[in-house]
Amino acid sequence: MTRTTTAGLFAVGGFIVLLVAASAAFIELDAEGLRGTAVGTGLGLVNLLVGYVITRRALRAGMKSAMRTFLTGFLARLSVVVVLMIAFQRTGSVDPVAFALTFMVFFFVYMGVEVLLVERSLGATRGGA
Repeated sequence: MTRTTTAGLFAVGGFIVLLVAASAAFIELDAEGLRGTAVGTGLGLVNLLVGYVITRRALRAGMKSAMRTFLTGFLARLSVVVVLMIAFQRTGSVDPVAFALTFMVFFFVYMGVEVLLVERSLGATRGGA
């Protein structure tokens, strides 16, 4: 693993720790907070699983395709989170902060997975492992 990859993974890990700490500080464990956490966790897991499959496929097609996929995926995730945050604020049945913080934890886990997939892909094209 390269120094850049290691540094990237440490940064991702640091963000995850900060987000978990923020979640513990700001999420109230009432009905709305638990619903927000559940929705954020569910959407985060879907993002992680679907993103993993799509990223592997895109990396096999080449780096240009992968970059397009990364950008499209980022914009799609951003749009979904913004729309859901607005909907949750208007309905009041789900805590939008709980949703956002929980989803962001899984988003950064996904970013770590992406870093590892790209590193592995580049190692294979350079002839390394």
